[in-house]
Formats: sequence, C-alpha cells, structure tokens
Amino acid sequence: MKIATLLLSMCMSTSAFVSAPGRTSSSVATSLDVSSIPPHDLDNWSNKPSHVHESTTPVADPKFSRLGRMMMKDAVLPPNFSLTWTFALLGPLIISYHPSYMIDGSPSLIGISGGGFHILFATLLWVQTSRVRCVFEKDGFEFYNVKGPRLDYENGKAELVRKPDNYVSGTRNRWKYDTIINYGFFPSEDFPVICYFKETETPEWKWNRWFAAFDSYGNGQPHFFPGICNVKKFKEQMELRGVKRKPIPTLKSTAAAAAAKKKN
Repeated sequence: MKIATLLLSMCMSTSAFVSAPGRTSSSVATSLDVSSIPPHDLDNWSNKPSHVHESTTPVADPKFSRLGRMMMKDAVLPPNFSLTWTFALLGPLIISYHPSYMIDGSPSLIGISGGGFHILFATLLWVQTSRVRCVFEKDGFEFYNVKGPRLDYENGKAELVRKPDNYVSGTRNRWKYDTIINYGFFPSEDFPVICYFKETETPEWKWNRWFAAFDSYGNGQPHFFPGICNVKKFKEQMELRGVKRKPIPTLKSTAAAAAAKKKN
C-alpha cells in the first residue's frame, strides 16, 4: 500500500512538468529576446549575412592622367633601412630588459630567444633592403635584384637583374597598374611594417594558394612585402600612375555617410 501511494505521488509530481496535449505553455518575452534583434536603422550591417562583406569601389587619384603616365620616366625607388634598424635595436633591448628567472640575475632564456629572433630578422631585412629595388615602368612596376660590387646600385657600381618568379603565384614579379585594385600599408603609412596590394593579373585558379586562401573576398591575388623601400615615394608613384585604391574610411567620412543615408 505504501509502495502504491509512493508511485502515485511521483506520477502526479512529474505531470506538473509535462504540457498537456493541446495546451500551449505560457511564454514570457524576456529582455534577451527583444534586445537580440537589432533595429533596422542601427547600421548598414543589420540585415547582412555574416559571410557577405560590404566592399567599396577602388578609385584612381583624381589628378591621374593616362597621357601623363605614358610620358613619365622609369623610377627606381631608394631603399629604406628604418624597419631594419628598428628590429635590430629591439633585439638587445629585449635581451636586457626581459625579467630574469635566474638566481644570479643572468639574462633569461626567453629574453635571449626573443632578442635573437629580432636580430636574425633584422639581418634578413638588411639583406633584402640592400639587394631588392622596386622599379616603376611605363605600364607596370617590378621588383629587381641588385647584382654587383657591394650592391651599390645608386652609385652606378651595380646593375638590376630580373628576380626569379614569384614563389606564391609562380608568375613574374611584375604587375600592370590597370590590374591592381587596392594597396595599403600596415599598421600605417608612417610606419609601414607590411606593404600590401591586390591584383587580378594572376590567373584566378591561383588565387587560393598559400596565405591567399584566407582572403574571404576572393576578388584577386593579394601580395605582401616588408617596408624595405621608400614607402612615401611608393605611394606617390602609385597615385601618379593611376593605380586604383579603395577609399580609407575615417570617423568624419563614416559619420557623413551615415547622416546622408538617414536623410535619404
């Protein structure tokens, strides 16, 4: 009798958590349900799928003249060792100032490894800066190697020779201005650790090789190289020769675009 009573009470208590057939459970709208739906006028990304990127149209410099480009002479950009010296100075600083974990206060193995890496990278940058030149020609620009005594091209003691084919795309290290759709400098033009440009001259079936496979836009072949040349002159030549570039958004331009959209 006690067992039957116990089973009956368990069934009655369980039924309280099961919705009866044809009966809808009462739903209360929580603040999370409402707040998780952004307003339509919050920004222009509200109704956009997460995998679709909003892109801007690349434009050339307004002062560009195609006839002027045809009349321009070839330009060899001078090297810039600023990035080399930066990494070379960081190496000893990391070794000296990294906290020591030794009883006698000797430099730590982590500090030596980190500083040594920066010194080795600075050596690689010094070699590349010394032997690579960027040349702007009539319809495209190309990277050349310097060959000759002490790699002294600026004083006429060395010459420029064609570099081997690009190891990523397998094509010549030369790109036409009209096929470049964007370029930029990271983290900034004043301190360009990495220079970037994207072109469509490389065959499309090669666009997903190496690091280019991480480019979710997929509208061209990206290229990266360290800031081993005079970047300000690089940008100047790109603008003079009509290379297209996507406008860089600023706080002022973003606010103006948002205000114009609301007005419309």
